[in-house]
Amino acid sequence: MNYQVIKLSNGEDIICTVENLESGKLKIISPLKMSTHTKVTEKGAVESLGLSRWVQVYSDQPYYIIEKSGVVIVTPASEGLCRYYEYVLNSMNKIEMIKGPTKEELDEIEEDEYNLNDWDINEEDKIYH
Repeated sequence: MNYQVIKLSNGEDIICTVENLESGKLKIISPLKMSTHTKVTEKGAVESLGLSRWVQVYSDQPYYIIEKSGVVIVTPASEGLCRYYEYVLNSMNKIEMIKGPTKEELDEIEEDEYNLNDWDINEEDKIYH
């Protein structure tokens, strides 16, 4: 795949798939925010790269449209970064597949369990918390 690293004018770095659109916009697909972390070890300072969700934390969109004016530079990602990006995306997709019940399902379960009027219990035997 052809992944790109984008440096945004707000200082953020993201890796994603990029499609050029008309009218000075870019369509970015599956963007992950890049952040480097420095850790001091016995052998000196070591930097590591972390990838995290960019806007997906707040939105379920599969892609985003950004203005080219907000982009400082776009460059192809290195082969190693591409492999790491795919690994992180696959890991995130596996986690998403393990989602629990929806709010509606939880509400239905709660309603079924706590609707005391449907139970065949004498009024004096009911316990309220």
